[in-house]
Amino acid sequence: MSWQHLATEIETWAAEQKTIALWWRDDDAHTSSAALTQLINLTHNYQIPLCLAVIPNQLEISLIELVEQHPLVWISQHGYSHQNHAPASQRKCELGADRLFEVIASELLTGQNILKQAFAKQFFPVLVPPWNRLAHSLVNELANMHYMGLSTLGPRQSRKDLVIQNVHVDIINWKQRQFAGEKHCLMQLIQHLQARRLNQIDSQEATGLMTHHLDHDADCWQFCQQLCEFLKPYSHVQWQQPNRLFSKASVISLV
Repeated sequence: MSWQHLATEIETWAAEQKTIALWWRDDDAHTSSAALTQLINLTHNYQIPLCLAVIPNQLEISLIELVEQHPLVWISQHGYSHQNHAPASQRKCELGADRLFEVIASELLTGQNILKQAFAKQFFPVLVPPWNRLAHSLVNELANMHYMGLSTLGPRQSRKDLVIQNVHVDIINWKQRQFAGEKHCLMQLIQHLQARRLNQIDSQEATGLMTHHLDHDADCWQFCQQLCEFLKPYSHVQWQQPNRLFSKASVISLV
């Protein structure tokens, strides 16, 4: 896949008079850093709203002070401590079925209150589970825990009690902990857009870009910059404001 392939897909949406809704989620935020400042400056320069998934138990005052200066940055909840509790034989998971629900719920509600108090104007109660995994039984209880939404990885399965908005483009190769490659990232983006346009998946789900600012190498940053610049001229490509994307009122056609 190439940038020309992406241009062709975007132009096909335009020919069908459809708007491409995108959104940007960055995970593992807990403190101000050079990498986070670089990310926020990048999104600010292109006026792209950014959803920061913040780890409540690791939150530092420097992050609060940084976010207050940037009204296009919105805060979601990235678990509680980002600690793996899964057995060694299983994939990493903080919010799995291996712990008592009461323990997990208590931690999540504590974390929710921490973020609500720290980011009164920019926090919205959406859960982003670390490693994009959580027990299904927990999903069924999130609405009762005052969450309005959930965000993991891959095409969503819609629910009546929660707004689901996932991410679909992961720019990092986690086995090698480096940029996943331009071809791979563009393929993820184009394939999700195509599947939406052809109604092979939920066409109303905004296509989500997932980044991890603390893990970016130079190639990750270059790709993000190039993507922002590439999409800028297309008026029918619209980056969504996260808090609105997850509001019940926003569940309207994004196509």
